[in-house]
Amino acid sequence: MSNYTPAMVARIKASAPLNLAKAKDLAAEFGNVTYRSVISKAQSIGVEYVKLAPVARKAKADTPTKAEYLAAIRKGLALADRSGDLTKAELERVLEAIA
Repeated sequence: MSNYTPAMVARIKASAPLNLAKAKDLAAEFGNVTYRSVISKAQSIGVEYVKLAPVARKAKADTPTKAEYLAAIRKGLALADRSGDLTKAELERVLEAIA
């Protein structure tokens, strides 16, 4: 048994292309379904759903980056100055220094 009446399905089709805001509005309008259910129903009946673009994360200004940590370790242990992760030999030097 479906939670969707033919009128609800028609309303979803009329709202094409569907996005998150429209799905939430339709769910509130229908009352007995969630917005996730509306999205699922729309996809199952072939209505296009446009996803939100993921939000890019910004680095915290007050937190050192991994590259900065590596540079500090290289400087503190007088390791060769190069980009990238530590080599096995460099890791052995780090272990000797902390042991």
